[in-house]
Amino acid sequence: MMNNRIMPFQGWRLTFFQGVIFAIFLIFSLRMYQMQLVEGANAQLAADDNRLNEQPIPAPRGVIFDRYDNILASNVPAYVVRIVPAELPDDREAELEIFNRISALTGVPATRALAIAAGSNQRSIEEIVIEGLGFAPFQPVVIAQDVPQEVAQQILEESYELPGVTIQEAAVRQYPSGEATAHIIGYMGPIPPEEQLALLELGYDPAFDRIGYDGLERYLESTLAGQRGAILREVDVAGEEQEQLSIRNPIPGQNIRLTIDLELQQFALQALRDRINAINLEAARQAEGLQAGDFRRTATDAGVVIVMNPNTGEILTLVSYPTYDNSRFARSIDVEYYLELLEQTRNPLLNQTIGSLYPPGSAWKLITAAAVAEENVIDPETRLYDGGDLLLPNFYAENDRAADQRFVCWNRDGHGYVNLVEAIAASCNVYFYQVGGGYEPVERAGLLRPGGLGIDDLVRYATALGIGSELGIELPGELTGRMPDRDWKRINVGENWSTGDTYNAAFGQGYIQVTPLQLISSVAALVNNGRLYQPTIIQDFLDEEGNVIDSFEPHVIRTVNLDYAEADGSLRLLLLEDMIIQGWNSLACTCEETSPRYNAARCDPAGYRARVDIDPTLEGEDWREYTVFIPMNYTFNANICDPLRFDPNFTPAFLSTESLDLVRRGMREAVINEALGTAKGANLDYVAVAGKTGTAEYCDNIAYPLGLCEPGNWPAHAWFTAYAPYENPEVLVVVFIYNGREGSGNALPVAVEVLEEYFRLKSERESTPIVSN
Repeated sequence: MMNNRIMPFQGWRLTFFQGVIFAIFLIFSLRMYQMQLVEGANAQLAADDNRLNEQPIPAPRGVIFDRYDNILASNVPAYVVRIVPAELPDDREAELEIFNRISALTGVPATRALAIAAGSNQRSIEEIVIEGLGFAPFQPVVIAQDVPQEVAQQILEESYELPGVTIQEAAVRQYPSGEATAHIIGYMGPIPPEEQLALLELGYDPAFDRIGYDGLERYLESTLAGQRGAILREVDVAGEEQEQLSIRNPIPGQNIRLTIDLELQQFALQALRDRINAINLEAARQAEGLQAGDFRRTATDAGVVIVMNPNTGEILTLVSYPTYDNSRFARSIDVEYYLELLEQTRNPLLNQTIGSLYPPGSAWKLITAAAVAEENVIDPETRLYDGGDLLLPNFYAENDRAADQRFVCWNRDGHGYVNLVEAIAASCNVYFYQVGGGYEPVERAGLLRPGGLGIDDLVRYATALGIGSELGIELPGELTGRMPDRDWKRINVGENWSTGDTYNAAFGQGYIQVTPLQLISSVAALVNNGRLYQPTIIQDFLDEEGNVIDSFEPHVIRTVNLDYAEADGSLRLLLLEDMIIQGWNSLACTCEETSPRYNAARCDPAGYRARVDIDPTLEGEDWREYTVFIPMNYTFNANICDPLRFDPNFTPAFLSTESLDLVRRGMREAVINEALGTAKGANLDYVAVAGKTGTAEYCDNIAYPLGLCEPGNWPAHAWFTAYAPYENPEVLVVVFIYNGREGSGNALPVAVEVLEEYFRLKSERESTPIVSN
């Protein structure tokens, strides 16, 4: 009986126990497999995160020079006061003595109680240290940034009595040229929240690093910033360094030499400021005894001066007024100064050369004249009569003379009979009304193409000259505007395009608006015989030793004159034109992420080629291959792809040398023709100057509330553009003065002063005297 008894761990009990043991070992084995093999890499990373610490080494930011190596932006040392919490004395009284001493030197409250007593919301030294002590005691915490050098030296001298306190040397920007180049250089600031995640992946530290906020500092941030280095350290759980494992040296940012001439830039700014002050003084004199708000009390407070080499697109000066002092933002954002700027009527932070749109007025007549000559709208030698005005019959009441619309010339007495060149010289509105939009009596005589140039052809030529396009200057915030056409007015105004609209468009009024940069670039293409260049402020990229890494080369962004086509006949068209012609297959519609046809794999600007028929006439075809220039750092975020503008029958416009010669002759006559010329004040005796005045009436959100928009007596902007020498252009200038009234009276004198300074500086630098004719 006893032999048949089942022992406690025999039979099913033993089997069950063995199964449990096997299951436990199986679970442990599977868990070990998961931890060692499946999750091993992640576990190692987590362990390394606790064990390893990477301390960033900032890269020296690139220095910016003008074309003659004057420094426009550089780095200067700044001093940061830091405390290592674990290295402070254990004695509370000794610790407070250190806090009080640092407080006396930096102005940071020693304790929270002292901060409250002083009515300050600033975090105290004690609070900062306690926070660091709980997180990583051996990691230094920042107490004060950018302290004066004297304070840093004092702390270093007392370092024996201040255990745990260290001085870190950092770099901050310095802008020696200040307001003269603020809109070009820009400034830096803390990383905004919306950019922190993206920049963290690039190695930035949002707690300490600063990035470019405007100008070149922003546009070329990655180029100027270089690549940060790092020290890989092994630390214990408290953050104390145990060993340095490796060092990755930083790569300095590239230095940049600009095309800007600092001396000429400073001179142009002062010349513009002096003229604006003179206009304001005259307005004040006229306003004596008048009530506030009277239009005669209104003066100007804004303007632009741009100087360009028309043969390369190099910008020598880019003045936007009012300006600001970016040196006030060099070390940190001066909040009080920043708010003061924002309260001004004309925002000084806005770069008006690229960020504002204005009616160009009579300076636009150069574009219309070139198109009229090219399209054979009229024989250039045929004279049309200007009696001071023109009456356009009302389409709906052709026999009712009282319903006619009256278009006037700026010279109410008229210019008599003038041809194309004389009309440019005299800036004759009535001539351009007729050739721009047609005039039935002249058409019946067989002197003028029916309908004149017309808005459709004007759009083609203006678009070819860069109007409505980003031109690719290396600055953020460039506006494109839009060359108005029939569809634009129907969509935005709810009306059909009229002949009166074409009359206005023909001399740069009505719905026409451009940036000053677009105007000077279009004039440059007329002056240099038909090449639209990318306007650039970059001459060279340099390494830290000053060696040239990449040198500037002129980029043609639009072939305007077919004489400058490539040897194989291929052309360069604008991104906008390509979109209109190619539609969904265009580069913009392929590369813009907002486009329904976006395809990253097919977005290849460098390899993009397309074809267009540049002569779709009944006589034949002329198919040409073309490319599209895409500037550096372009991001395809301008929403150019617009199905409403697709037109496979769109024919890009081109200008011949003969048509361009007529325009240049008209500009020269404007300066030297004693009877007709509107720019006689630009006639210099030592160099042949050619130019065009512009007076552009306007009614904007500043003028209208002031009651300035009186019918028939609107306020006017002043424009003037000129180049020299006439025979071989090397310098082109555009001056714009907001509410400057007449171009010949206020913009022209500034341009003349700038041209004279250009040639004076050239003579001085080349040691050759200026010789009068």
